Amino acid sequence: MLRSNLSTLEAEGELAVLTLDNGPKNLLSQPEFIDRDTLLDWLAANPGIKGLIITGKGRHFSHGADVSLFKYAADNGISQKLEDARRLLRSIEQLPILTAAAIQGGCFGGGLEIALSCQFRICAPNVFLGLTEIMHGVVPGMGGMERLYRLLGKEKAISMCLRGEMLNAQDALKLGLVTAVCEEKNPLEPAKAFLRELIGSNTALQIRTVLETLRRAEAGEEDPSKGGFERVLGEANQNP
Repeated sequence: MLRSNLSTLEAEGELAVLTLDNGPKNLLSQPEFIDRDTLLDWLAANPGIKGLIITGKGRHFSHGADVSLFKYAADNGISQKLEDARRLLRSIEQLPILTAAAIQGGCFGGGLEIALSCQFRICAPNVFLGLTEIMHGVVPGMGGMERLYRLLGKEKAISMCLRGEMLNAQDALKLGLVTAVCEEKNPLEPAKAFLRELIGSNTALQIRTVLETLRRAEAGEEDPSKGGFERVLGEANQNP
């Protein structure tokens, strides 16, 4: 197990679990909840990992930033800290493996920004989600606004960001903010089952090729699938 001041990271077969762990609400006293290079180096050293789940310890995923720190932000290098957090979330978003957030309880502010960096969000029925920074006189700073826009469209993103709107699990599911609502109060095992079903018997190269192709397509690249079939076929022929 790898520990940082705000999280733990451990492998469970083909899956890795990154757990936010900072008090009852898993507050982000630092926006970068795990060192980006440490995470990437750990994944590189564990090439058998095909999926990453991010979750919170205890009753809540994360209530986001510790707002008591906001008044000291200007003197505390907040611009660099937020940039480090955005780089971390961009790296998670671009990982060549499957990613899911297993969400329980409150998922607010920076907590939801973390969840939005994952490809899938599996939540418990007691969940409330929202980008609530407006209630504290600020706006989301870790990339949540643009990810919410890409996921739900401009109108809903504006409404949620300026109203600090909080959604329950079923409303979030109807909007497409979350992928699935499970019956369990702890969504970690359902999230593991969800990713394992997607992984199936697929190789790491098959998963990486699909994800990279879709990422290039989203970026508007011409012929984004070029070479993918051939690489996967080559691996299959080497391992009949």
